[in-house]
Amino acid sequence: MKKIVLLAIVCIAGLPVFSQRFVHGLGFSTFIDHTSRNGSITSFSISYAIRYNVMETDKMTVSVGIPFSFGGSGDANDNTDWYYDADGNIVYYYTGEEDDGPKTKPRSMIDIPLIINLNFAGFSSLNNKSAVGFFVGGGLAYHYGPVNIRYKDRNGGSFTDSTTQHAVGPIGNLGMRIGLGKKKNGAIEVKGSYMKSLTKRQPDIYGISLLYLLPRLNWRANPDD
Repeated sequence: MKKIVLLAIVCIAGLPVFSQRFVHGLGFSTFIDHTSRNGSITSFSISYAIRYNVMETDKMTVSVGIPFSFGGSGDANDNTDWYYDADGNIVYYYTGEEDDGPKTKPRSMIDIPLIINLNFAGFSSLNNKSAVGFFVGGGLAYHYGPVNIRYKDRNGGSFTDSTTQHAVGPIGNLGMRIGLGKKKNGAIEVKGSYMKSLTKRQPDIYGISLLYLLPRLNWRANPDD
């Protein structure tokens, strides 16, 4: 029992130092699910990113992060598709269209990558006071997003299924961070990313993110800086 209490005291005492290595960001992202067969679909999301610096120097850091995004897509399809049923009758498939014109069918989107980044200059760590910083890295990502799957029957009819599917694959990202006023006001992070899907017949994912690094979480361990 005494060992457990002692371990708890040590952990609590070390929290201020440990928390200095965490950086949090909140913002918005746009994702494009692209396939050569069925074109591209754009999704919009809210993003929350957290990274932990596993190694720090004066000019750079190595971090592990999870930028989580949740949102959706409203994809409109102007075409009325059709196919033959088992009895040879033509069946019209109205995905994306109603009698009074095209409609938008909402579909959900989730993006969860695990990223290892090299961070340089400004905001690579909480102690780096440079106005501008850069980062580059990669990892593995899971993406659940909208797709349009086009089917054909043996008689030449076709229809499009507007649905959502899963994809997993390697991801690369790069971006920059720009300080806002004095460092206690936080920073803006702009990032571009690309995920190559390893899941058969699933889209590759392009992403653009704009995040605000939260000062109250990130800089509270250094109130006098």
